[in-house]
Amino acid sequence: MKKFYFPLHTVLNYKQQVLDNLRNEQAQIMSDIVRSEKRIENLECQSRSWGGQLQERQKEGMTVSEIGTYQSYLHNLRVKEKMEREVLERLEERKEQKRKEVVAAKTETSSIELLKDKKMAQYQYQLQKSEELFIEEFVSNVRSKALRQQC
Repeated sequence: MKKFYFPLHTVLNYKQQVLDNLRNEQAQIMSDIVRSEKRIENLECQSRSWGGQLQERQKEGMTVSEIGTYQSYLHNLRVKEKMEREVLERLEERKEQKRKEVVAAKTETSSIELLKDKKMAQYQYQLQKSEELFIEEFVSNVRSKALRQQC
């Protein structure tokens, strides 16, 4: 019997490549999210630190221009943090969209794989039946030869 051939093999390979690419993109987005969260954490830490320094320096006494400089820097940190939070929000939206794409691609790939498994099971069944038929014919031929030789 001929070797098993699945006609949708190239489609399955393509779908698996698409799925792999989507998973790589998803991993990249997750990495970007982690970096963004670390930047936000860093900005929050800097803001707390500089806010604490401002309070300490105010207790000791400082000029109005120094206070303005600290407040301006703290305002810039808050603006950067807000911008980074917006970036993080967009990344979270992209992550959710990519997750949906991965699920859809996985569903497509799985359905083709299930079809391949069914076709393989049918092939194995037919192969087994043809082998059984061959064995039956072989045994029948051996018996008929043995009977002819006895006669």
